[in-house]
Amino acid sequence: MRINNVSGLWALSRLYNVNRSLQRVATQLATGKRIPSANYDAAGIAIANKLRAQVEGFNKALDSIAYGQNLLNTAESGVASIQDNLQRMRELAVQAANGTLTDSERAALQEEFNQLRQQIGQTARSTQYNTINVLQGYNGTIQTGANESQNMEVNIPNMNPENLQANVNGTPVNLNEINISTQQGAQQAIGALDQMINQTSEVRSNIGAYTNRLEHAMRNVSNAMVNTTSALSTIEDMDMAKGIMEQVRLRLLSNITVSVMAQSRVNSANVLSLLR
Repeated sequence: MRINNVSGLWALSRLYNVNRSLQRVATQLATGKRIPSANYDAAGIAIANKLRAQVEGFNKALDSIAYGQNLLNTAESGVASIQDNLQRMRELAVQAANGTLTDSERAALQEEFNQLRQQIGQTARSTQYNTINVLQGYNGTIQTGANESQNMEVNIPNMNPENLQANVNGTPVNLNEINISTQQGAQQAIGALDQMINQTSEVRSNIGAYTNRLEHAMRNVSNAMVNTTSALSTIEDMDMAKGIMEQVRLRLLSNITVSVMAQSRVNSANVLSLLR
């Protein structure tokens, strides 16, 4: 006659599985991760790694956008300074165009005019962001997303005096060629400076458009990062409340299984005693 302790064997197998599950839950709770290692969810960890790469990319894209905004703000400040100088130069040209002034008075106005022109050149040369001369003809690319080709081209023209152009009676002239030491020259300078002021205004408008575009890009990247982070958390992070409840359930099940094993041993002992 064979005595089989089937219930005890079943309980032993069940206890092994329960304890294994309990160990997995304990690891998840300790790390705070639903997938502490690849064997927990191979497909899930592959997806999580892709999402994490996207999140990190979004973070760096936000940094790049912020750097780009700082560069554009620096450039706009420089162009605004140049525009202020041009406005003052136009005032001097209007003053010099008055027929009641003497040559010596116009010469004094020309001297201030020359100083303002030099200051424009100095501003164009010294306006820098991260050692980049942004008003010496800047052509750059700003990364606006986490993926390839998600970028924006930025072009800021050279703002040196020789690059500020105007048309005077069909003849192209630049700022270095303007002279208000004569009444006729002052008259021509007024129209030329108006064109140059318009030129700088257009540059400022373009910089403002770039800045607005970067602001929109920053909002889009921020929203995408929040949504991607939420998806990553759903896949990767442990639901602590659910995990603790599962741990309690498994401990109760382990205790019950141990009790079943103990009872099966008692029953087997009783059968053996009767056979004796």
